[in-house]
Amino acid sequence: MYRLSDVDVRLLRVFRAVVECRGLTNAQAILNIGQPTISGHVANLEERLGMRLCDRGRAGFRLTSKGQRVYEEIIQLFKAHEQFENVTLELKGKLSGYLNVGVIDSIVTDPNCPIVDALDNFNERSNEVIIRLEIMTPDDLTRAVLDSDIDVAVGTFDQQVPGLNYDLIYVEHNNLYCGRNHPITRIDDRNGVRDSVRTARKVMRTYLEGKDLYPLGQDDGMAHAQVRYLEAALILILGGGHVGFLPTHYADRWVATREMHPILPGEYEYQSKFYIVTHKTPRRSSILDTFLHDLQSVVAGRNISPSDACDHGESKDVGRKIAPAIPHANSSTGATVTDRTWR
Repeated sequence: MYRLSDVDVRLLRVFRAVVECRGLTNAQAILNIGQPTISGHVANLEERLGMRLCDRGRAGFRLTSKGQRVYEEIIQLFKAHEQFENVTLELKGKLSGYLNVGVIDSIVTDPNCPIVDALDNFNERSNEVIIRLEIMTPDDLTRAVLDSDIDVAVGTFDQQVPGLNYDLIYVEHNNLYCGRNHPITRIDDRNGVRDSVRTARKVMRTYLEGKDLYPLGQDDGMAHAQVRYLEAALILILGGGHVGFLPTHYADRWVATREMHPILPGEYEYQSKFYIVTHKTPRRSSILDTFLHDLQSVVAGRNISPSDACDHGESKDVGRKIAPAIPHANSSTGATVTDRTWR
């Protein structure tokens, strides 16, 4: 029977870093040791386990099938170890351990987002908690909560999966924008602006698969640029060659300096619904319970009612599946516009 020693645990951490950095060279900065030393540690681990874990050399880094399985088990091992640390510290009456939080990008300018104030309240408590805060896309956040890589997520989620709880907390407003040098800024009449929008180069967020452009109607000139994060969309819009949707709180700074302009406000817009997301069977943790309490207290203190986001007769049960969006005609353009939870 193979028994893990402290040396083995250190070697497993090195191997995990190599896999996640996709090679020995990239792992040097993370591990703060040289490539020859890393190579020696990996070779030592292979010898101790009695199997080849990866191919490395001029052809690049590649996991073997056994190496992939070992990596997956390493992830589970360290999760269990972290959980054990949290539980034993909590049994001593200490708020100590790890809190893993995930959020979508560019929420720091959103006055409705409760994360900053919740962290402020949490940090006022006597604690020895190590907080890991990750910025991810909605799809990545969903996977991370399902896999228990993060404890709680805050963001927009167009697709809701059965294994997670979704607590609706507020809505975010999005408008269509262009940069100050875009030709649209030189058009005076609204019909001319609409024609220009129809043919303009557009920015689309990849994880939405074009849904963020639905408020523009089903025209031929769809996405000409694809991004994963709002900052990338902002850069393209400021560059003057594209139009795209941004949250108003995020765009306000550049609108105030006239570097960017909203296009037909009130016509080209949509709302994004924000949720607190947790696993339906989360790990037992006073740390998580305390932080969730702080989140909900901030939301309640701002008097932000989830019903504000429940348009068109949608369900107000925020922990359940929301009814499908209902299309309606735009009175100015005749385009089909759908209220969704896009971001």
